[in-house]
Amino acid sequence: MRIRETHAAEEDPINLMPLIDMVFLLLIFFLVATTFAQEEREMTIELPGTAQAKRLSAPPRQLIINVQRDGSVIVAAEKYDMKGLADLLVRVVRKEPDREVLIRADKQSLHLYFAGVADLCRQVGIGEMKIGYTAQEAKPVPVK
Repeated sequence: MRIRETHAAEEDPINLMPLIDMVFLLLIFFLVATTFAQEEREMTIELPGTAQAKRLSAPPRQLIINVQRDGSVIVAAEKYDMKGLADLLVRVVRKEPDREVLIRADKQSLHLYFAGVADLCRQVGIGEMKIGYTAQEAKPVPVK
């Protein structure tokens, strides 16, 4: 009768290298195969700042309306007058009634231009409007 040695009866540890290789290959595949959504940003617009802002985990699907200093409106790199913008917004509401609108007004533009675009959005039935701004550090306000 043969007696087995105790250390020979123990199993070898599981080799995890093939599993790690497969995970890295899948990661690389999904990074290469994914198309990233590009946010439309009119770079000539200088947004006002605020101290308290939270980053979004993912960019939401919004219609971005850029209001320049002179009051001209740009959507998807195309200039619109108020009538053309109204037509565009009506088409958007018919196609996607719950779509949000982000209004990015230049900080040097008159409030009149922003208010006109916001009022137009409300008239055509846009459910939710957001205002674009950039986050800045909070500065204490002196009390007089």
